Amino acid sequence: MKVRDKIIVGCLILLLILLHRYLFQAKEGFFDDNSDYNSLKERLIKELGPYCKISAFVRDQLKTMTTATGGSGDDATLNKTYKSIYSCTDSLASSRQSCSLFGGLGPNNSMSYVSCDTYTQLPEWSDDGSASLALMKIKDDLPERIVREAEWFSAIINKLQGALAAGANPSMTPPSKEQMDKIVEESKKDGFTGTCSVDAAKAQISQKALEEAASCTIPDANSEITRVNAVLNSPNLKKAIAEMDGLLTSMLKLQSDLEKAKNGTLYDWQKDGPKKSYAQFQGGDRVAALTFSLQQNK
Repeated sequence: MKVRDKIIVGCLILLLILLHRYLFQAKEGFFDDNSDYNSLKERLIKELGPYCKISAFVRDQLKTMTTATGGSGDDATLNKTYKSIYSCTDSLASSRQSCSLFGGLGPNNSMSYVSCDTYTQLPEWSDDGSASLALMKIKDDLPERIVREAEWFSAIINKLQGALAAGANPSMTPPSKEQMDKIVEESKKDGFTGTCSVDAAKAQISQKALEEAASCTIPDANSEITRVNAVLNSPNLKKAIAEMDGLLTSMLKLQSDLEKAKNGTLYDWQKDGPKKSYAQFQGGDRVAALTFSLQQNK
């Protein structure tokens, strides 16, 4: 074989080796991304599970309290309530450390509600970019969000526990129309009414999305997987999640008691049906309205 032929054959062999290595690494990288993505999906479901259970419960109770005061329980209205929580303008803000300007986080006016489905219902793996798009919805502010909501969950649970404790004494009547109107007016201060219709809000979001789409790029899945794992590793997030166990125990007990109250089996006066003497209602907030709605189920 001539020297020239040997060189040509050698070059072809080298090209085949490089091509094989490239294809093998590309395939291996695909499977690695697939595996890492599925591991992250499982981690999100496992670690955020207690938080998501409490989040669903509180949102359901929030809807009940909102409708009990004559407000709308739709998502737009509830999301505005969350906005007031993040910005520390709700009625329970003074009881939360996160709202303190001294040693706390202070108000966050740019944060908005994110459904737990965003974290726990990621799509199946695909290399078409859908995995990256789903992970992009998990923002870097997740630790701060859960810290704020954990404190608020605790405040809401305490309020509802107080409402149930008050319900043990049936010496109250439902609020009058004038008192209910006053409660509704107070509710408006806490962000229970929307200033923008759902259709208008969607139009604004769509316009903003079009503007952003003109100058954005979709990051690769590997970088998004790395980023979200780093977010989950946040010490603040881990601390807040650890506190969810205690809140979850309280929530499950509260959930059971609320169901018993609705079924008329929680209080002795519900079971035995003693004669009741009612005093004039002295006013209250959404939780007071919830208390009275529970007392009607006798």
